[in-house]
Amino acid sequence: MIDAQHLAELAAKFESEKEFISNEAETKAAFVIPLVQLLGYNAHSPREVRREYSASFVQGDGAKNPDKMDLAIFDPSGKHPRFVIEVKALGADLRAKSRQLARYIAQIPDLHFGIMTDGCHFLFYGDLENQNVMDRDPFYCFALDDEKTDWKKVAAELARFHRDAFNADTLVKDAENAKFRQAMVDKLANALRAPKENEEFVKWLSDGIYKGKRTVGVMERLTRIAKEAVDPALIKAMSDDFIDNLRSRMLSLSSVPETQPALGEPEPEPEPAAPRKGVVTTDEELAVYDVVKDICVSGTGCPPEELIYRDTTNYFNISHQRPKRWFVRFFGDSKRKNLVTMVPVEEARIMCPGFEVEEAPQVFGVSRVYVDSAGQISGLQKLILTAFELLTTPSESN
Repeated sequence: MIDAQHLAELAAKFESEKEFISNEAETKAAFVIPLVQLLGYNAHSPREVRREYSASFVQGDGAKNPDKMDLAIFDPSGKHPRFVIEVKALGADLRAKSRQLARYIAQIPDLHFGIMTDGCHFLFYGDLENQNVMDRDPFYCFALDDEKTDWKKVAAELARFHRDAFNADTLVKDAENAKFRQAMVDKLANALRAPKENEEFVKWLSDGIYKGKRTVGVMERLTRIAKEAVDPALIKAMSDDFIDNLRSRMLSLSSVPETQPALGEPEPEPEPAAPRKGVVTTDEELAVYDVVKDICVSGTGCPPEELIYRDTTNYFNISHQRPKRWFVRFFGDSKRKNLVTMVPVEEARIMCPGFEVEEAPQVFGVSRVYVDSAGQISGLQKLILTAFELLTTPSESN
């Protein structure tokens, strides 16, 4: 319903034109109106889009004074407001200026959503906790200048505000679900990071395990043990099946094809590992395997049968002896093909002149090298040999 490519083009337009924006009117014309049009509304029809929309608000002294909203978006009948947009100067502190938006939501009974924007950042507010009382924090945000933004995901979120799909009741429920889900994620993450500060979590975790009296000393002991148990528990949980199920759930929530690889660490299993359901090993992945194997065999004398591969729906691992002992991880289905290893970033940059190298997300590895095709892998010989040596040195912990 909303083309992610059009959003990406709007972001590119922002980068090329932002230096020429000097006031709110230019911001509105250059970036806000185009977004409204992407949402399916006719920006030239006052039935659907009303600029400088006036409404009378009761002030502190009881007097009614007119106040103007930059943009008010109505349903196709033109009778019911769906959301309003307040535009500020580029770089403005939008959260600090959101009080005006709160006033709109407070005094228009049918209005439950508002957007604060400076043309770059878009903050979506609602009255999820109390009707017609705007929440303190936005329930969704995105920015046109964020290079890491997945526009397919943004398109999926914005689709809920589309002219032909807008449903206030469903939108409120979805926004509440997202808010509750994030709160649960934050609460669980905080408990895992610092069990000492979450005594109830430690009590729950140790229930049925420790059956004695829980004195202060015992709780301190259980807290230390809980902290030590977190990492092994996460590693044990993140099997390929767990990751595949998690990825499926995330895809169903976003309704967008996922290109970014999910988290995970494959569990040991007999080699060669047969592809699991839904896994398709491509010719390119096999070509990467052949190149890496040739480099390691010729460079280290490793028997070729000890170099194995394991394909998953998320990435393609090349390992030594067991699938879990990977030293090269290839992401061929990402937006940009890349190789991840455990080699430190600065060392990887020295070993890979002419290649773009960056720090990899910790859940994937240490350094990431971008490539255009499997044919470029042969130019990463030193990196691959170093990654293999890091894995197979006597000091390894595997």
